[in-house]
Amino acid sequence: MPSRPSDAPHAPHRVDAVLDEFYALRTPSGDPVLDAIATAIFVEDAFGVTLSDAEIDPAHLAGRNAVRNLVTRHLA
Repeated sequence: MPSRPSDAPHAPHRVDAVLDEFYALRTPSGDPVLDAIATAIFVEDAFGVTLSDAEIDPAHLAGRNAVRNLVTRHLA
């Protein structure tokens, strides 16, 4: 199995940088459900993970720290 390059967004030192860029560029819609869906799409695309239906919820994707915790759990 090939190893991931050290600068891949999956590398632990890159998770924060990728999330920083996402949160700097995003414009919240004001609808927590729509924002959770947009964040889930970003997380799945940027980090190559698949979130469960239960994880695609404003409670799990409402803030940067919650998203970081979710991503790091999936990448562990």
